[in-house]
Amino acid sequence: MSEEDLEFLYALKREGIKLDLDVMKELADGMGNPQEKFKSFHVAGTNGKGSVACFIFNILSQRDRVGLYTSPHLVDFNERIMVEREFIPTSYIEGFIHKYQPLIEELETTRRNPTFFETTTLMAFLYFAENNCRYASVEVGLGGRLDSTNIVIPAVSTITGIGYDHTDKLGTSLSDIAYEKAGIIKPNVPVVLSDRKPEVVAIVRKIAARNNSRLITPGSDYKVKDLELGIDGTRFTLNSPAGEYQIESEMIGDFQVNNIISAIASIEAVSPEGIYAREIENGIKISRWPARLELVSRNPPVVLDCAHNPHAAGALVRNWKTISAEKPVLVTGMLKDKDIMGVMSKLSTLSEDVIFTTPDEPERASDPEYMQMITQGMFRKTKVIRDPVEAYLAARNMGKPVLVAGSMYLVGIIKKFEHADMRPFK
Repeated sequence: MSEEDLEFLYALKREGIKLDLDVMKELADGMGNPQEKFKSFHVAGTNGKGSVACFIFNILSQRDRVGLYTSPHLVDFNERIMVEREFIPTSYIEGFIHKYQPLIEELETTRRNPTFFETTTLMAFLYFAENNCRYASVEVGLGGRLDSTNIVIPAVSTITGIGYDHTDKLGTSLSDIAYEKAGIIKPNVPVVLSDRKPEVVAIVRKIAARNNSRLITPGSDYKVKDLELGIDGTRFTLNSPAGEYQIESEMIGDFQVNNIISAIASIEAVSPEGIYAREIENGIKISRWPARLELVSRNPPVVLDCAHNPHAAGALVRNWKTISAEKPVLVTGMLKDKDIMGVMSKLSTLSEDVIFTTPDEPERASDPEYMQMITQGMFRKTKVIRDPVEAYLAARNMGKPVLVAGSMYLVGIIKKFEHADMRPFK
């Protein structure tokens, strides 16, 4: 991508996040409403939504032409948008910017400047439409009700686990956050909810009923047998209302069991033509979601994880034992707007040695010396190495397992350094 095009696209970040859909709808109308030209699987949630979107994409791809839209990217912008087995080409991004820059600039004078996320979301939808996708697996960016992706009319709405994140924008209670996530529910469209917390279920059930939407809460009707969790992945037998599946996945962590069930329940809710047990099993088997308990080295064990909120950090701590019996050296850095103390308090139960460093997001990155100061007493030994690659290499040289966690903008740097595969399948 040319430097000029990249600068124009990223300059839209100055608009920040706008939680309203008026400009998004006007921008979509100016592009011919591409979101109406394919069927969507719309996925919201605090944690797990990327993995679920990935599983759905790979299942549907067994028989159909399918798009995948996720955010943010780890290394290259192109990772956000995929059709079949290829990331969006740079030539398409450049052509999109050249064609629609006048529309974007016109909206700035008549309404407001479209944001970076609004623009890239429409880019994805147009790319899916022009590439004749039958389906698209679409991950919500932030919240749901007023998220830019919420102009789609989905075949099914899927809501994963809900926890505390972005409380400044979504509310400070689980009920408030659930209300925002449940905003993706559309009239007469089935909704799959994997969260079982009573206050979350109550809110989602109320909104589903208001929309005459069938609510599916996979529970006792989805039975897991012979579960095996380990360094090489996850295996189990799943009995669902539609049949039995032999599940094998290289994705690590007990939380992936619920993510897999959510994806399968979403497929079963609409039963896309031509999707059978074999395709579901194959789609799960080939799926991989970079930087989610991802093992990138075995000697020493090196794990990358994008745990940036306390709920995700707790799951990471719980599942570390499937990677190593030893306590890891933690390489971490976070953004200022995250719950740093909440995440670090969880990770302090796992690691004693920490290297604080700087994520690749200059305006939002928390100063590593500040992180060291506020977490004083949590860890046995701490140091600051501002350069993330130097911090990572220092950790590897300590002769212990290494865990890199805390921000996607940190993990992405290490992914790039390790030349690790970015594709959501193997």
